[in-house]
Amino acid sequence: MSSFNLKRVRKNIAILFILFFAFAFIDFSNSFSPKFISWILYLQFTPSIIKFIKVGGIMATGFIVVLILTFLFGRIYCSALCPLGILQDLMGRLQIKKTRYKFLKPWNIIRYTTLAIVVIAAFSGSLFLLYLLDPYSFAGRIFSDLFRPIYFSANNLVVKIFELLNIYALHHVSFKGNWRELALVGGFAVALFVVVLRWGRLFCNTFCPVGAILSLVSKYSLFRLKIDDSACTFCNRCVKDCKATCIDIKKQEIDFSRCVACYNCIDSCKERGISYRFAYSSKKNTEKEIVNTSRRSFLTTSTGILVGSTLVGSSIKSYAQSIDLKQNNTKQKRTPGSVPNERSAPITPPGSISIKNFQNACTACHLCVTACPTAVLQPSLMEYGFFGMLQPHMDFRSGFCNFECTLCSNICPTGAIRPLQLDAKKQTQAGIARFHKANCIVHVDRTDCGACSEHCPTKAVHMIPYKGLFLPEVREDLCIGCGACEYACPTKPYKAIYVNGNPVHLVAELPEEIDEESKSSEMEEFPF
Repeated sequence: MSSFNLKRVRKNIAILFILFFAFAFIDFSNSFSPKFISWILYLQFTPSIIKFIKVGGIMATGFIVVLILTFLFGRIYCSALCPLGILQDLMGRLQIKKTRYKFLKPWNIIRYTTLAIVVIAAFSGSLFLLYLLDPYSFAGRIFSDLFRPIYFSANNLVVKIFELLNIYALHHVSFKGNWRELALVGGFAVALFVVVLRWGRLFCNTFCPVGAILSLVSKYSLFRLKIDDSACTFCNRCVKDCKATCIDIKKQEIDFSRCVACYNCIDSCKERGISYRFAYSSKKNTEKEIVNTSRRSFLTTSTGILVGSTLVGSSIKSYAQSIDLKQNNTKQKRTPGSVPNERSAPITPPGSISIKNFQNACTACHLCVTACPTAVLQPSLMEYGFFGMLQPHMDFRSGFCNFECTLCSNICPTGAIRPLQLDAKKQTQAGIARFHKANCIVHVDRTDCGACSEHCPTKAVHMIPYKGLFLPEVREDLCIGCGACEYACPTKPYKAIYVNGNPVHLVAELPEEIDEESKSSEMEEFPF
């Protein structure tokens, strides 16, 4: 195969993959089946290995395939199958003037220290650093939180144009997100974009834990890119096109542990002096690790971004708590929705088993956020604490959990949300509704309501007589914590009925009315 064809094959595979990946994360019509999405994400390293540890099964063996491919040919995952790697290549094409790269010595101390810290933290029970740096999850958040609103807006614009032409084939959609999470994800995306424009794939070879693991394997790859000493004219074209900055033309060597298999160097060499060869005829060189001041300043800048976002999030939370405290101390409790709710635990989606299990497996890729038809799943800020930031939670101000839906449990790539049969999902108690009488308009304004009872799918919320009106009452054994009651409650800013999460999911009882109806329907014969 010629060098031109080799690069073209890589680019075609990358383009095809990123199109499927992007559509899976921005689509609102659920065009792809969960099974098809599972195949798209099969070779994603981090979700695959987490699912292998948590659940097992053939669909959790993708990371093994990636390791085998890397052992054979190097880091082809990074160039053709990693969504963040492909996205960085696309970012690099946005610059007005093409960047001419130069050889940089590896930052191995930072690269492998970061990997060690991430692995130790993961085995200690915190995936925060892992999903913050994991390329699959990073790319998922960019597409879900940044590109999806653009896609929705474009759809709505086309809808308006079509309506003017009396065409109603499409429908209007609304994006429900939080500006705080969007700003946080946007900040990381902008930082990545700046790095790409200046240093190419520096993130992949310095901070990416997957890149660090694959670099260790690629050191022993059977076939590697090699420079032909007799053909090389020291023209430096390959160095200028190497986005991994791993070609030392003076020594005529390629640091294959950092090579991301873009094949730019093969295409740029007019003398055909770079090609794949069997690896073990080459000599290995050892070099002293040098970290210059510019690299230290870059690390400091990146750390500053992370710490700054932390302080912003903390200040936002403190400000919100101060407002809540002021409102709680006021004596004007005659206004519906003026008394803060006391939610002791966040609500994780049905199938997550428990908050601990969910946090120990969720990489915050936001695929479930994209797939949720009612938008109840939203990225968290501080609901799980700082080290659970961006992991999805059930936000009943945005929506409610559809009683007939199991989509998130079928689409999760890591096993953080386990697959559930619909019957089992309908009895999974993710939380329990709590009635806050001081916020209810029936109690405060002496006005009929009952919205919470009308929307409850399990009849856990029912109305009881109260001073000539009817007040809601919660039957906890029937409640599944779907949040339909909280979403429907009209009081603001605090709800008269809200769901408190169960740290460990329980099983709710089946309503007697439903049970009796199903039994009688089986016993009765067709009347005609």
